[in-house]
Amino acid sequence: MHLPRDMPNWEEWSFFEEVEEFAVDEGREDGAVETRPEDAQSARLSLLPRLVLLRLENCSKLRTLPRQLGEDTTNLKMLKLIGANNLKAVEDFQHLADLLLIEKCEGMERISNLPQVTKLHVHGCPNLSHVEGLGSLQQLWLGEDMQEVSSRWVPGLQEHHQRLHGEALDVYTLSTS
Repeated sequence: MHLPRDMPNWEEWSFFEEVEEFAVDEGREDGAVETRPEDAQSARLSLLPRLVLLRLENCSKLRTLPRQLGEDTTNLKMLKLIGANNLKAVEDFQHLADLLLIEKCEGMERISNLPQVTKLHVHGCPNLSHVEGLGSLQQLWLGEDMQEVSSRWVPGLQEHHQRLHGEALDVYTLSTS
């Protein structure tokens, strides 16, 4: 499943926290339709566990990912974030099981508590200063532009991986030109 791309003005994302949602309704001028919070909760619980791939691209004003996304996406295998310049952190995705790809997210500062992620691809994130809590990480792919900034956190990942798995973490360089 993919969300729409090229949404540069999208700032906030929440799941069913509002009592009203807007829809076409010929009976009302403003198009508002009232929904019960329990209906919204039920819809969220049935949709999010089915999500396997989520790609957000060119959502440059998006500031945060909703907490529920990390909690309820029990089958999520891949999360791809491209051009989300105001997104500061990816945290607490307990079920994300394969790949986290982050490209051109200039505001990204923190990646943490992703215990099942096995592959991390990062480039174009000059402010990324904390990467931790990736206990299952097997492959780290870094863009050429990430060499200096990653020197702050790669040694910690390598040491943690060596302690947990008794072998070196595979670190690769992505050609970003």
